Amino acid sequence: MSSLEITEEDRDRAVTKWLADFESLLAGKDETTIECLFHPDGYWRDLLALTWELKTFHGLSEVHGGLTAVDCTMRPCNLRLQGRAIAGVLGEFGPTVEGFFTCETDLAAARGYLRLVPVREAGRDSFRAVTVLTAMVALKDFPERGRKNRDETFMRPVEEGSDNWLDRRRTALAYRDRDPQVLIVGAGQAGLMLAARLRHLDVDALVVDRDERVGDVWRKRYHSLTLHNEIASNHFPYLSYPDSWPVYLPKDKLANWMEFYADAMELNIWTRTDFLGATYDDANRQWTARLRTSDGGERVMWPSHLVLAIGVSGLPNIPHIEGLDGFKGTVIHSSGRTDDVPTEGKSALVIGAGTSAHDIAQDLYMRGADVTMLQRSSTTVVSIVPSAAKATQLFRSNEGVRPIEDIDIISASVPYDLVRRLHGPLSRQMAYEDRDLHDRLRKVGFALDNGEDDTGFFLKLLRRLSGYYLNVGASDLIADGRIKLKSGVQLDRLEGGEAVFSDGSRMDVDLLVLATGWKPLQEAVRVMLGDDVAERVGPIWGIGADGELRNMFCATRQENFYVVGGTITMCRSFSRYTALLIKAALERVMEEAPVSEDASDTGDKRSAA
Repeated sequence: MSSLEITEEDRDRAVTKWLADFESLLAGKDETTIECLFHPDGYWRDLLALTWELKTFHGLSEVHGGLTAVDCTMRPCNLRLQGRAIAGVLGEFGPTVEGFFTCETDLAAARGYLRLVPVREAGRDSFRAVTVLTAMVALKDFPERGRKNRDETFMRPVEEGSDNWLDRRRTALAYRDRDPQVLIVGAGQAGLMLAARLRHLDVDALVVDRDERVGDVWRKRYHSLTLHNEIASNHFPYLSYPDSWPVYLPKDKLANWMEFYADAMELNIWTRTDFLGATYDDANRQWTARLRTSDGGERVMWPSHLVLAIGVSGLPNIPHIEGLDGFKGTVIHSSGRTDDVPTEGKSALVIGAGTSAHDIAQDLYMRGADVTMLQRSSTTVVSIVPSAAKATQLFRSNEGVRPIEDIDIISASVPYDLVRRLHGPLSRQMAYEDRDLHDRLRKVGFALDNGEDDTGFFLKLLRRLSGYYLNVGASDLIADGRIKLKSGVQLDRLEGGEAVFSDGSRMDVDLLVLATGWKPLQEAVRVMLGDDVAERVGPIWGIGADGELRNMFCATRQENFYVVGGTITMCRSFSRYTALLIKAALERVMEEAPVSEDASDTGDKRSAA
């Protein structure tokens, strides 16, 4: 039996029956077993709905254990198919029957996405789940602001001296007589999206950022930068980009949008403000945070919750290079600005061969520099079109067809371990389509790979955020020899204005760009909050043994402390769950958010193919 051959009505009946059986199983009402409902290789991913965690369960044993541990107040009921079930295909599992569903617990409303595969047993047809997503979308007693519950406060002054809307905004932003409930450090996409989510939940959040303007995190980057993924996956929550905008967003357009978004969403943001550190009071369950404000003064605040939203890259990694202190040229890390550096006719050496290295090398070449890239390790190279576009096909094909929230649910319904399995064949197809480009790169000595376990660039992003490049032109410049390449050697030392390599070769260098990556984000926590907090939180980013990103968007082992960041797509989708966790804690919906046993795990037990 193929799910593609059955009727719409049969698909609806299959999903409806499965949901009813699943609800009965959880309620202990009949003899339905896990084995009757789940494929032996199936996944259940829960995003707060039943566990208050972001967690993936794989295989019958894990799924059974996870469901058995669900608290009675979190057991779902009223599971209902939402819309029509559809036919699909899921990698090695083949044809599927799948669809959205809704459910509720005592505390929350949830949505999910279910994929079933047909099986034939004892002469009759049935279905087993290969993926089940349950995701909290609202706290019943604390719904988001929206069309159905807009603020109806009468805003027109009726007495002399009454405040108007602008007066109230200025008062709210000043924080003269109150502290924010949540302090968010960083006004990039992660900080803005979380602040917008919290505002819709009536949570008082202040965002602080050291830059002069919102959006400077993008605005100040190199001149030619555009996003490498398509606009369809990069919309912000509550407010999508105009339909007329280009497929690939220029960095200044995105920066200006972020500034507009902050104003439109009425977010409280202090720019030109330095976060000086914070300590946590366990007894009072609040932070004492120190800020240096734009006027040079110092302000102490006592928020209940602290969120680090400085990006997932952490602190710049500056390698030890003999002779660097005496180097006569200009040295810049890839996190810094190259726009103001003279480049015409200058010799530039870019150390590194990841995304930033390629982009900066291309930018310098376009500005008249004689550029050499030093490749220290192999790189996964994928063309933007057609290869990299495959990774965002779900968003592109559904843009304007489904709400972005629906697409996020569908995307989240594929756990990271299953992403790994699906990206093996997908990345090999990408490599085949890019074979001409790869052959040209190999001819000039560029070292290529397809990921640690042949799963391509996207798993590198999830695991370590480095080691890949989506080609927007730099690879062609390297293959053509217009950007020179040194591969298989190391920079041994600098002598005056010369670079000396491990093979004895030398080159004059006017501009040295260190595209040498970043220290782990845990080290940024260490610098900002101290050793104790850093060790308590543990490693951040990378896929942990529970199948989720470590210590991202979830409760950490440091009470009332969260880390958010990543791609725009990730920040939009997962900021919802961070906001719900914070709101639930503030309203005492739960006393303490559970922390995954794998929160400080340092390995990815599912990294092998």
